[in-house]
Amino acid sequence: MNSRAAIFTTVSIVFLVMGNYYFFSSEKEDTREQVIIIQAIDGDTVKLADNRTVRLININTPEKKERGYEEAKQFLQTYEGETVLLEVRGTEKYGRLLGALYADERYLNLELVRNGLAHTFLVSDEEEKLFFTAQEEAVRTNAGVWAHSPYYGCLDAEIDKKDEYVVFTSMCASTLDNWTIKDETTHRYVLDGEVATTFTLLSREGNSSKDAKYWGRGNVWNDDRDSLFVRDENQLLVLYSTYGH
Repeated sequence: MNSRAAIFTTVSIVFLVMGNYYFFSSEKEDTREQVIIIQAIDGDTVKLADNRTVRLININTPEKKERGYEEAKQFLQTYEGETVLLEVRGTEKYGRLLGALYADERYLNLELVRNGLAHTFLVSDEEEKLFFTAQEEAVRTNAGVWAHSPYYGCLDAEIDKKDEYVVFTSMCASTLDNWTIKDETTHRYVLDGEVATTFTLLSREGNSSKDAKYWGRGNVWNDDRDSLFVRDENQLLVLYSTYGH
């Protein structure tokens, strides 16, 4: 191939790639519709004026009575009565739409993570880097739900996702009573009673001792990717660990 033909081929490929990029970007934006939020049900769910309910994708916010619940809900309440853009990404088993919300050029799902009002949850592959970069920054700055416990850094954990257990080592905490262990979904285990300096939390059923605690859930940890959160009795972050992301 001579140099002129090579240049022509290269330029053609560049324009083809750019054309596809702008086509798919425009196509994605064209799928967004104007909607009015009439109620923030919680930090990651809203009700629209047309009576549809939208569950925000890629995130999970605290449940009622958990630290950060009100703050996340209040964030969405500021958009009640406002017209925003909705991009529907699917429908979940409860009939709610799965969607992304945009307002004033802000991606609201991402803003919740960036402000420490939500953590990432089942993030789509194409947006994983975007969301995890925002979350890592929120963790680094102790924002919102990532506020550090006085015991932050006092606990180490190794997850065996295949055999479904976690080995914890406590390096400076005198008690772990009422501390909460959680995965990336809503599975929670509350520690009670005495624990050894090194103890194991097994997902299956069993009789707990200070060396071994049993969650009683069977399967907890995903094979591909998941996150571990440990919070003290005041729901402040003691440990955050993730794999597969």
